[in-house]
Order: sequence, then C-alpha cells, then structure tokens
Amino acid sequence: MISACSNAKKSVELSEMEKWKLGWRMIASNWEGNYTLGETQFDSLLIQSDRDIELKFLITGLEILSHLDKKEKLLEILEHQDQEVLQEICIRDLFTQKLNDVDVCKSIAKEKVGNPELQMELIRMYVDDQAARGNLMEDIIQKYSLDKTEVSNEDGVTVDAKNRQRLKVIFNEFGFPTRSMVGKDAMHGVFLMIQHSDGDKDWQKAQLRNIEQAVKNGDLDGQSYAYLYDRININAGQKQRYGTQFSNVDPLNNIVELADTEEIGSLDQRRMEIGMMPIDMYKELMLKNLKN
Repeated sequence: MISACSNAKKSVELSEMEKWKLGWRMIASNWEGNYTLGETQFDSLLIQSDRDIELKFLITGLEILSHLDKKEKLLEILEHQDQEVLQEICIRDLFTQKLNDVDVCKSIAKEKVGNPELQMELIRMYVDDQAARGNLMEDIIQKYSLDKTEVSNEDGVTVDAKNRQRLKVIFNEFGFPTRSMVGKDAMHGVFLMIQHSDGDKDWQKAQLRNIEQAVKNGDLDGQSYAYLYDRININAGQKQRYGTQFSNVDPLNNIVELADTEEIGSLDQRRMEIGMMPIDMYKELMLKNLKN
C-alpha cells in the first residue's frame, strides 16, 4: 500500500471493495482518455484511502495528472512517497520520457540487473512470443534497442516450443530468474512464456510454485499466479479460481461466459485480494478487444 496526500475530508466512507472498484474505474477512465473524470476519481480515492493507495492506482492517477498538465499537483503527491515507492514510480515510462525533469526522480537510479546478457535473451524471447500472437511490441523493441528484422515470424506453436526448451536450459543453469537478475520486463516475459507452455503441461504445472514464490518476493504481480493457476486447472478439467479463462466469447452477440469457476459469489473478493480488476470489467474488456 502506498502513501498519498490529501487534505480533504471524507464524505461517505467506502468499503475496501468499493475503493477497489473505484480505482479500477479510474484506470478505465485513463484507458478511454477521459482524464477529467479520472482526476475526480483519483481525488476521491486519495480521500477515501487515508493516505494509503495501491501502487497501480497511484501510478494511474499520476499519469492522469500528467495528461492534464497538472504538474504541481503531481509533484505534491510525489513528495509524500518513500524511496521504495519512488523507485517503482520513477522507472516508469511516464517519468523517463514525459517527466524526465522531475527533480525527485533524478536521484532515483535506473533499474539495474545482475545478468544483462540473460535479460536481453529473455526480452528477445518475450518479443518473439508476442509477435507470434500478432503483438509487435514497439515500446519494448525501442526500449531495448532491438532489431525488428530479427523478430521471429514463425507460428505460435513453433515459437512456444523453442522458448519452452530454452527456458528449461536457462532454469537449469541459473535457477528461476529474479527481478534483480533480469529486470521487470524480462520477468513478465518469463511468466507469459510459461503461460503459453501448454505443449508440456507437466512442466508448466511444475512452474506454478516458482511463479508463486516470485509473487511473494515482489518479482511478479499477483495476477501472474492467478492466470497460471487457472490455466493449469482448466487444462486438467478442474474449476478455475480467479475467473481468467473463458468457455465462450462471442463479440457479435455480446456473449462472454467463464469457464467452470469455483464459488462465483466470492470471485470478486478473490480477484481484489490478488490485484486483478472486477470480473464484470474484465468481461467488458475482453469483448471490446475482440470487437476491435
């Protein structure tokens, strides 16, 4: 939880779930470019949170203030953050590209990794993984100065098999990577490549404990564990826990149905606890992405 500043008084006390949903509505406003509404939601969240606000909500709120050119207000909020939070905030593209003149961020060192060669190999594998799914990650390619011509044009099955076999070798040689070893982006790539390892379900399942430990260590976010847990369960014919997998998505008829899910009534509670968006918002996002 993150310390934020606000001098306003509370009007109506919101429950933890209501604050969680408010935070995600603010994220949706940012996605949609409705920054004025997003600022209002951010202000309400700051008031309701008693100076404690989740990092993803804080970062989104700061991005909204940046879009609105409200730099003074942004800086006031930054001044109340501790060094650990500033480290997470200042390495983001918002501050390395748009707000690189923010004094409080100038003293924050860029993310350093213990094994830069392994980092770059994993980043290239990550880019290939996404390219095989039609997602050419321009931002990552630019960030790591990759050569576009070297990005794989092979199909997903082939790329997944190659990445999986290479990951097995890497894990045997270096152990399961950590953020301090390869950085945040490469860790996310490792998760996605494991998530896409349906070609070897036993190995994929064996990685769940590594993903769980990485989440506990702060090397991955909670939803990485949720997505892999659900995928493994659905692949085994069991019920999912976090509602990440669908049995039917029909954008033409606005139909979106979850795969078998345990205890639907408490699904949002579980999603909130692990850091995911409300299930109704997730369904809407899934339909919207497929329609586009």
